[in-house]
Parts: sequence; C-alpha cells; structure tokens
Amino acid sequence: MSRSEEKFRRLTEDSTAQSESSQRMRCPGPAYLAATRASLLTRLKNPDDAGGWQRFFDTYAALIHNLAIRAGCSTTEADDVLQETLLSVAKEIPDFRYEPSKGSFKSWLFRIVRRRVVDLYRKRRVGDARRLDSAVLGEESDTGNPQLETDWDDEWRAHLLAQACDRVKQRVSARQWQMFEAVSIQEWPMERITAFLGVNRAQVYMAKLRVSRLLKQALAENAET
Repeated sequence: MSRSEEKFRRLTEDSTAQSESSQRMRCPGPAYLAATRASLLTRLKNPDDAGGWQRFFDTYAALIHNLAIRAGCSTTEADDVLQETLLSVAKEIPDFRYEPSKGSFKSWLFRIVRRRVVDLYRKRRVGDARRLDSAVLGEESDTGNPQLETDWDDEWRAHLLAQACDRVKQRVSARQWQMFEAVSIQEWPMERITAFLGVNRAQVYMAKLRVSRLLKQALAENAET
C-alpha cells in the first residue's frame, strides 16, 4: 500500500468512528472552497501533504457519502463507498491533469464514485449486481444512468451553495445573516422580520442586497467547468 493510500485509510477510519447517527452526512462547516483548485490538486500529488488531504476530505466526504445513499446504499455501505473512493483518488491523482477545457474534476470524481458503488453491489448477490449495473448506474452503458448523474449534479449544487454560505457568514455580521435568511430563505413577511429582529425595513433591504451580492461572488469563485 502506498503512503497516500495509507494516509487516506487512516483518515477515513477515524472519520467513520466519529460519524453522526443520521443517515446523511452534514455538509462541511468550515469555509473550504467547493470547487477544487489546481493548487489543491497539486498538493494531493504529494502523499506527505497531510493538510492537503485533510482539506480534500473535509470538502468532498459529505458529497460522496450522500450520493452513495441516493444510489441505494445503507449508511454503513455509504461509509465503505466513501473510503474506497478516497483510496481510488489517492491511487489515480498522480495521473490526473487539471485541464477544465478537456474535462472537469467533477466528472472525474463522479466516475470514481460510480465505480465504487458498482463494486459494492457486486459484493452482494449476483442478482443485485446485475440489476444495479444495468438499471441504476449504467456502468456498462455508453450514456450511463441519467438519474444518478442528475443526483450528482443536485448534490454538487447543494454542496457549492452550502460552502458559499459558510464563506459569506464569515464576512457579514450575525444580524445581517439573520435578516437575509429571514427574508430570502424563510420568506417571512417584512412585518414579522422587523418585529422579531427589532430592525427597520431599510436595514433588511440593505442586508439582503449585501449578502446576495457576496453569495453570487462566492459561487462565481467556486464555479468549475
């Protein structure tokens, strides 16, 4: 086993021992960049860069785990898919070239996750493996399975938004975020917001304008082809 594989195995084993009881893993709390920058991918090529590997795990573990759940895996199976996916990334990252014009990291990672889910079902009885390959994942098909790819896109967008929100929360006051959340996410009536938070309409409008602008900037910075 290579040094990078060993590091990932220890990392995923530690995370499994500390996992939450809920089926879906929580989106990462720290404000890590959702889209993988070329600089981070370069760091991953160094098996001794513990910080780079930790950042990659913290950024993508929930995304991978949640897709496995949506593919029909149990929580325990999704944990296995996560670990095997990370080990595969450790094996294949030396040959990966970050060239967005030729193909995205997002698509590369999706193919790895899909293969690991197929492998898991193949470990079950033969009937499950045959059903999953043809009907769920389309692993042997030229076009793959549209639904799983749609699920991946949904998870990826939610992932980007969650991380953009985390970044913006660090740049605005708690009160500004409360006003934005109340008006834009909870869609409370203006009268309720002003009464509950003790603010006026102008403050709410300004908070909405500022936070919306920062979110758009954060999402644009995280955009990947």
